[in-house]
Amino acid sequence: MIDTHCHLNDPKFENDLDEVISRALDAGVRAMVVVGYDVRSSIRAVEISQRYDGVYATVGLHPYEAERYKDDDLREIEELLKYEKVKGLGEVGLDYYRGPSDKNRQKELFVSQLEIVRRYKKTVVLHIREAFDDVFSIVQEFGDLKFIFHSFSFTKREMEKLLPFENFFISFSGMITFVKEVEESAKISPRDRTLTETDSPYLAPIPMRGKRNEPAFVRFVVERLSKIWGLEFEECREITEENARRVMGLG
Repeated sequence: MIDTHCHLNDPKFENDLDEVISRALDAGVRAMVVVGYDVRSSIRAVEISQRYDGVYATVGLHPYEAERYKDDDLREIEELLKYEKVKGLGEVGLDYYRGPSDKNRQKELFVSQLEIVRRYKKTVVLHIREAFDDVFSIVQEFGDLKFIFHSFSFTKREMEKLLPFENFFISFSGMITFVKEVEESAKISPRDRTLTETDSPYLAPIPMRGKRNEPAFVRFVVERLSKIWGLEFEECREITEENARRVMGLG
């Protein structure tokens, strides 16, 4: 199993990070990707990836940063992208639910980062809230990049839009265990482009709802996906693991 999106850089893991990673490895998690969302968390993601085998990082400026980022922040993200264990840009995108009201400023930050990562040919991890159509329009202009639609939370309508694009990958979090629309979307998610994640410490899956999420719980995402697809657990694990290694260049 691979957790393609976790926030081990979150303060909630400060006191027991070693134990959290150890539990994940004991549970059969072969790799974890720690995702940044501002300069500080991106630096922390890189630091964690350097400390542990099987742990990788992505770096980037979340849309929440749109009204306060500086050019120096973009330069810092570019420097971090040069690390070998940094496997992508993210999480980046558009958030019209809680993000800054200036949508143009959000788009400027998003596109600026896509132009930077284009030079490094690394995968992009997308954050999207109530902005699917705008993100979809923008990413089509960057057909040379691979994109991960992180914690897919949309309907079959949106999933159907993604199907023709071989560079679009879909990642399912614990939401697949308790949101009917996500389960319905998973039924038609392309098997060669589907990934699993926890988004820990958030979105704990059933049966861990109400607890702090952690990478070991990605097992419940794989279990649910295997049932939706009508596969044995091991076959689903192998498929999603291979997809993650391919799209993110994991060792």
